[in-house]
Amino acid sequence: MLHYSLLFVTLAASASGFASKPSYTRGNLADGWNCSLKLAFKPQCGKFSSASYVNANSGIDLRKIKTAVVPFGDSWTAMNDSTGAYPPPPPVFLGTYSMAGGRASNGPTWTEYIANDTSSEVHPYAIGGAVTDLTLWPTAIARKININSFTNQTKIFLSQNNTWDPSTTLYTIFFGINDYTYSKTDGFDILLKSAEVIRNQTELLIAAGAKNILTAGLYHNQTGSGPYKQALYDNLKSLRKQHPKINIAFADFFPLWNAINRQVPSVSSSWHHALIVDKNSSESNYGATFGYTNLTKCLTVDSSIIGACESPESHLYWQSGHPSTCTHRLMADYIETVLDTCKS
Repeated sequence: MLHYSLLFVTLAASASGFASKPSYTRGNLADGWNCSLKLAFKPQCGKFSSASYVNANSGIDLRKIKTAVVPFGDSWTAMNDSTGAYPPPPPVFLGTYSMAGGRASNGPTWTEYIANDTSSEVHPYAIGGAVTDLTLWPTAIARKININSFTNQTKIFLSQNNTWDPSTTLYTIFFGINDYTYSKTDGFDILLKSAEVIRNQTELLIAAGAKNILTAGLYHNQTGSGPYKQALYDNLKSLRKQHPKINIAFADFFPLWNAINRQVPSVSSSWHHALIVDKNSSESNYGATFGYTNLTKCLTVDSSIIGACESPESHLYWQSGHPSTCTHRLMADYIETVLDTCKS
């Protein structure tokens, strides 16, 4: 029977044995969802001096984040409230509708876990379906629906004149999934313009006082996404030089997804493009070292929990193309490990 948790979250941190993160404790938010996935590999680190994009952290110290986590993004980050309000809607099901508290998952998302781990509030601006800038994508405009964007989210944020302590607040930026989808019709070259939009909006956040900014890279390296992530990374390098007192980090989700799929390093090329399928592993064992039993989705029908799998805690996805909450917990572990170990 699917476990429907009605967890009322407390933001008190609890001790954990997660060895990769010695500088602070792992929160207890995942307890209500029976999450037991483990980060079964060490993310490879680089420095912003690298010409090619790498996991790198210039100055963000999670031990100092204690006021707020402020997420911008799409449905992989959204919490059904894009106004920055705290607390966001609780991650519970209403009837048989599959989105827990409006999330495209069965529980909290990755930035909620980071907030819980740092005993911070989470103030979400992300919204499902968002792109970086709607004006870039003719195909999206032609759909004539209300598609959100980073530019819209930034406008809302700037209009509020928030007074969170900049030195103890973390801003997270994760866009590109929907931009990539539209780029397959409108042209991959437009993704480079999307990266420029992220730079421009990041500049606005910095001007408003942001001092700790994490940008995440797409979980895949399909055609066009590599140059997009390279542009993101290059822009972060430029921002770092332009604003030396701002703490900036880049974390690419691709190595995590690649490792989950039982893919192993090749010694012949650079690390972020060097993961190949382990042909000695059977597909049934893919992800087993992380604790996965299934790398597909839990739901039979994306909009309903009726007929859902019995073990969402060991499924990679909850609904089509959207992680389960325990995968979100793992994403948070990955991000935190990058921030904790990839000093640049």
